[in-house]
Amino acid sequence: MALTDHLLGKGRGLNSIPVRFALMALVMSALVAWLVSGWWVNLQGPARWAVLVGILALPVAVNFAAASKLAGMIRALRNSTQALVSGDFDRPVDIDCACEVGGLADSFRAMVGRLNSNILRMNVLAYTDAVTGLPNRAVISHILSVAQRDQTDACAGAMVFIDLDGFKRVNDTLGHDAGDELLRQVAGRVVERGLGLTMQDLDNCTTTFGELCQSCPTRPVFARFAGDEFLLLLPGHHERAALDAIARSIGAALAESFNVFNNEVHISASMGIARLPEDAATPDQLLAYADIAMYRAKEGGKNAHVFFDASLKGKVEERALIERELHQAVERDTLELHYQPKFDADTMAVTGVEALARWTCPGLGPVSPEVFVGIAEQCGLMVPMGGSILRMAIRQARAWQDAGQPMRVAVNVSPVQFERPGFVELTLELLAEYDLPPALLELEITETIAMADFVRTRERVDALRSAGIAISIDDFGIGYSNLSQLARLEYDALKVDRSLVASIGAHGKTESMLAAIITVSQVLGHKVIAEGIERPEQIAYLRARGCQEFQGYLLARPMPAAELERWLATRGESPVHALNQRVADALKLAG
Repeated sequence: MALTDHLLGKGRGLNSIPVRFALMALVMSALVAWLVSGWWVNLQGPARWAVLVGILALPVAVNFAAASKLAGMIRALRNSTQALVSGDFDRPVDIDCACEVGGLADSFRAMVGRLNSNILRMNVLAYTDAVTGLPNRAVISHILSVAQRDQTDACAGAMVFIDLDGFKRVNDTLGHDAGDELLRQVAGRVVERGLGLTMQDLDNCTTTFGELCQSCPTRPVFARFAGDEFLLLLPGHHERAALDAIARSIGAALAESFNVFNNEVHISASMGIARLPEDAATPDQLLAYADIAMYRAKEGGKNAHVFFDASLKGKVEERALIERELHQAVERDTLELHYQPKFDADTMAVTGVEALARWTCPGLGPVSPEVFVGIAEQCGLMVPMGGSILRMAIRQARAWQDAGQPMRVAVNVSPVQFERPGFVELTLELLAEYDLPPALLELEITETIAMADFVRTRERVDALRSAGIAISIDDFGIGYSNLSQLARLEYDALKVDRSLVASIGAHGKTESMLAAIITVSQVLGHKVIAEGIERPEQIAYLRARGCQEFQGYLLARPMPAAELERWLATRGESPVHALNQRVADALKLAG
């Protein structure tokens, strides 16, 4: 077998082009010699010379034919290459030869096959959600753009915007891996039980090579839009009653508990439904209207579905106004910061302030942080908005220092902002720009951020602290981390979440947990700050357990910088006496 492959394999032995041409030359030479010696010498006259010309032309003709065949195969291979360059990956390579060119064609076919596999893999990565395996947001955006171009009845349809209620709680308490597993189970249950379909019944709007389709889908599309949001596209015209039945079926499917890593998890969904062209005139409106209807479902108590109607159009316009004006506010640094003081638990002296974003929308009035922060997250403004807030806080801290009232300012950092490459460098650049001592800046990150990618978090926290910036773990007590995990992270303070503080006096287990958190934090050398102080008995309990700092409406509300300065001035150079007296009076009344 090895000898046969060596002699008869492609481009080897007798199949080698040099060997074939040499054998052909040898045969031609022998044939010419035989013709000349055995036949041509016996001829006389003009016939003799005509035969001689024919004998001499024979090798030329044979070589020309062989070279032409070889050149044809090379041209075919070149055409296939040019087709590949132009994007035609399906063009066959029609070359069948045992010579070296045939071997080259085989290699070319293998290369094209590998390239097609890589293209498919890249397209799958680009258009498939890595967690659920569903189409991702890019697919939905493409479908809407196709529908925008082809505004015909073929692109009519309904959209169901699904947002999971309480998913953040699951993510925080059980961890991101559990959250991902829940998303996978939700996706499967919506398709199989809610819609009565299989994944194969759905349209992922891609070709066999994973490229995006160029026409509107004809089968349902179910995609993960973002975070805990899913989109269901139903092609064709649908009556409200039919869509109502689908939404109820999805809600019923999600009502049953999920088993996530041996934990029983309950979750529900808020859904918004809109139709094209019955409700929306354009595909972009369809998405916006379904989104607004979903938010109305959440405002109405969650775990429900709402159809878009004319009464919600005002909400769409309001949201569009907020988004447009918020972009401009971030670009122009016109967001406003209010500052809430923090107090030493023993002396009640102000130890610093926390910067909290506030915004008044032109033409609308004050907008709650929950609203504009949520919109900023959806439209990709969190990073620039967070950078703008950080800049304003550092600028204000510098102004207080110049006025002879140096005060540490704490700034909340969003997950997407903290995880963005260059965050540490940007923070240090801002400190240098305003020549602010790093000790006057404190950054608050949630425990969810701290535990999401511990190694990377530790690197960034260490870099910030080595520069002199204080780091606090915010909202501790609602996430899935624990003090033993946080013991591996160097930070300065731990802020107990307001939900735990609010339960003081109502839940004995919560009080025991608070006492344990304070004790362990002190052993680890971290300061404990209690936020959300609203009742005197909370101060009494936390002070007795050794909590070092307080923050809450009972002591001081967030206020603009100028008002804060007046608030401090009315209490003299030190507000200790007035605040101590206020808390003491409140404690007497509570007793």
